[in-house]
Amino acid sequence: MDLRQTGIATAPAYSLDGGRSLHRWLRDMRLHHPVHQDPLTRVWTLYRHRDITQATADPAAFSSELWRHLPGEMGTGKLTAGNLTAMDPPRHRLVRDLVSRSFTARAVAGLRPRITAIAARLVDAVADRGEMDVVADLSDPLPVLVIGDLLGLPTEEWELFRDWAQRLLSFDKGDLTDEAVRKRVADTQQELLDYLLVHCRRRRANPQDDLISRLTQAEVGGERLTEEEVVNFANLLLLAGHVTTTLLLANIVLTLDEHPAAAAEVRADRSLIPGAIEETLRYRPVIVSNMRVTTRAVTVGAEQLPAGQFVSLSFISGNRDEQLFTEADRFDIHRDARRHLGFGHGIHYCLGAPLARLELGIALEAMLDRFSRFEVTGTPVDYYDTPGVAGPRSLRVAFRHH
Repeated sequence: MDLRQTGIATAPAYSLDGGRSLHRWLRDMRLHHPVHQDPLTRVWTLYRHRDITQATADPAAFSSELWRHLPGEMGTGKLTAGNLTAMDPPRHRLVRDLVSRSFTARAVAGLRPRITAIAARLVDAVADRGEMDVVADLSDPLPVLVIGDLLGLPTEEWELFRDWAQRLLSFDKGDLTDEAVRKRVADTQQELLDYLLVHCRRRRANPQDDLISRLTQAEVGGERLTEEEVVNFANLLLLAGHVTTTLLLANIVLTLDEHPAAAAEVRADRSLIPGAIEETLRYRPVIVSNMRVTTRAVTVGAEQLPAGQFVSLSFISGNRDEQLFTEADRFDIHRDARRHLGFGHGIHYCLGAPLARLELGIALEAMLDRFSRFEVTGTPVDYYDTPGVAGPRSLRVAFRHH
């Protein structure tokens, strides 16, 4: 069926104008087509916050194990074993319980001195220039160095991780139909997995005080993680933990630049930083959607979804849902934004959210401490076109010292 026959145009790219056109389109979908099946891809999308959270709270009906419905090697689960985002209970609970021990409030708080030192060093490195690229100079290296430390990977190799992440992010939506592009993506992913496998085997033979060692040695319910599970979890942490924090800090700086009154409040009262972070996660999330597959027939709103249907959960739409957030299109650092979907929801709520919040707060404080003023100069902003992600490839700002 031609999309034009449905009366629904395709969604505008976020990169078109920083999401403005997309948000207008999403508002129309929430109002008129809150549960919609694309006639070409046959994928259903949920646009309402209520429907999204009901789906994420019901993993028995909305499975994250998409690989079971994919062809060839992708359908074996080999490539997703240990990837928490692609697992259902009960295995998901076992692995998450094990991994979460490294992300307790106490464990994350213990990283504060190291994160503060790294952020200060990165800001100091650009202090004499009068300008910086927030992504390349601060928000990209910071989480890579922190997560690399956590995993026990050599600091001198962080450029390797950054390169892999950049290569995996630098394909556009349309490219995925190209066999050569899909092969490049797969080859890049395999390079990273091979690298992590070497470190996993070294830690099994000679454990150190790091997360990879703890994952290779620990037991939950009498079970140990397989080698594939350890490698794939390290891969998830390195990529997801890196990319989300990288783009979130850029999104915070960009959003505060667009709202100078809010920026002035945050500068005058640092206790407002957590509120600014949460509201940015709602207003301009990095992860815009997530996929599930139905395990049985389910009813969502007025629609009946059969078993075996791929379902996209539009987090970016749910975050602007008028039924939950008053004046949802307004950026308000004082609102209670805690029900945002910027870190997901349900059993797959981001395990690294406390670490990301800590990194973001410290990095923003470092910029406010060092610079009396900073403003975005690189416009129009160059956004990624990678599916499922919304954030700038680079964000140039000019600053003045105190």
